[in-house]
Amino acid sequence: MNLCTLERRTKLNDESSGNNTQAIYQDLHTYSLGELEAQVLDVVWNLEPPITASQVFKHIYPRRELSYSAITLTMAKLAKKGLLRQEKSGIRKTEAFLYTPVMTREMMARKLMESISQQVFRKPLREVLRDMTE
Repeated sequence: MNLCTLERRTKLNDESSGNNTQAIYQDLHTYSLGELEAQVLDVVWNLEPPITASQVFKHIYPRRELSYSAITLTMAKLAKKGLLRQEKSGIRKTEAFLYTPVMTREMMARKLMESISQQVFRKPLREVLRDMTE
């Protein structure tokens, strides 16, 4: 099951059960990444921040022929989702943005697992992991 499927099932479960899990659904929506978004975020995590879209483009282009504007648009979307911090690199309008990840890969994975744990098992991840190891 991919994240998009899980997200749809989560929404359906919310509607059918009447439970208020809007915050959990919002987490799943925020961390739901398309293939390019996931690739861009992976590059951002692997480079020394802050980085530019040009740096990301240089890492992704050899594996996947995309336009530079596709990368800049994707990075702007990740910033809008709150996963990247976007700052001007200078005072002129034409200067590139600098991007910094808001959280580490591990922090994002943990938040997503906690959200899924609350939605599926209705208890904290710590308890779910304890139950699974007993």
